[in-house]
Amino acid sequence: MNIIYLDHQATTPTTASVCEAMKPYWNKKFGNPHSAEHIIGMVANRKIEEVKEQISSHLLCEPDEIFFMSGATEANNTAIYSLCALSRLQSKKQVVISAIEHKCVIEAAKHWTSVFGLDLKILRVDKEGFIDQQQLRDFLKTPTLFCSIIAANNEIGTIQKLDKISELLIEAGVIFHSDSAQAAKTDLPYDICDHVDVASFSGHKIGGPQGIGCLYIAAHLQSDFRPLILGGGQQNGIRSGTLPLPLCVGLGQAFKDLSSLDFVAIKRVRDTLFRELRSNIPGLKLNGPGLELRHACNLNVFFPNIESADVIAKLQPKLAVSSGSACGSGNIEPSYVLGALPTQIDVSRNSIRMGVGEQTTEQDVIQAASLISAIISND
Repeated sequence: MNIIYLDHQATTPTTASVCEAMKPYWNKKFGNPHSAEHIIGMVANRKIEEVKEQISSHLLCEPDEIFFMSGATEANNTAIYSLCALSRLQSKKQVVISAIEHKCVIEAAKHWTSVFGLDLKILRVDKEGFIDQQQLRDFLKTPTLFCSIIAANNEIGTIQKLDKISELLIEAGVIFHSDSAQAAKTDLPYDICDHVDVASFSGHKIGGPQGIGCLYIAAHLQSDFRPLILGGGQQNGIRSGTLPLPLCVGLGQAFKDLSSLDFVAIKRVRDTLFRELRSNIPGLKLNGPGLELRHACNLNVFFPNIESADVIAKLQPKLAVSSGSACGSGNIEPSYVLGALPTQIDVSRNSIRMGVGEQTTEQDVIQAASLISAIISND
């Protein structure tokens, strides 16, 4: 059965080039990168350094500013913990995040600010999901330790103005962290590492393998970072544990491949999907920013008079879409991201997120729109 996959914000298929790059490192070039006494380990270590060059070349940072993690959740948790722990070195007691951060940032921030006795402030967003910069200015009147703002939202695709936000934070002397897992696979109007001090990335959001990600940490902060995972002191003590060489290789290839993505073509397919849905479903509305201001792969739409869970269930097994983040416990509940938007009506139970990829065709989205429209019209 041909299943149309439109959930690329949840995960992306591992690309053929990534699979090919990883292949020899499972059983031929299998060395432990930390075994420095023999040639097998030395070769593995050299490959790790090459991968860091691939990633840093794309992100426009230094290779020594890249640290491998199991994914963006671990990267975000490491960042939030370490930045909260910096409070032991200074008197700043306030942390600021937005209301539409990924759950791992929200939960980590709640936990570690409580542990370290810090005040957590939550930034509101406007109807398109952009943070309230005036409220941020007001928050910054209180000495602030760090601010964490998601670069591209995983549900509504809002691309935050990190370049403008960073100007406010630099002026206030505030460290800037960004969950950038979704932002790597879209056409940003700025380079992330030019504006933030710490940023989190994930392999399976960009065509890489699941189970690997990385954390960018600016050089000036590294000496003050505390590890969340203790052990052999690998990666300069930032994150212990033997690096999964094949996964690291796959991550590097995925970052390398990003430079050849045709975002114009991806957006064309996405826009076709929205146009087909809107022409066939009365009352359909776009959640979040306009098409020109959102993640290239992302759509999030509101359907009047029918709950998204019912639509998604009836679409099975022909079409894969979602009602929000895939990182919950499996329970279907209203989207807190949509709930944070100041809209006139509650759209959280009646909305579906759809994400196209570089392999998604015009025919795929036309067929998907037809399937959805048929369900809506029959209810």
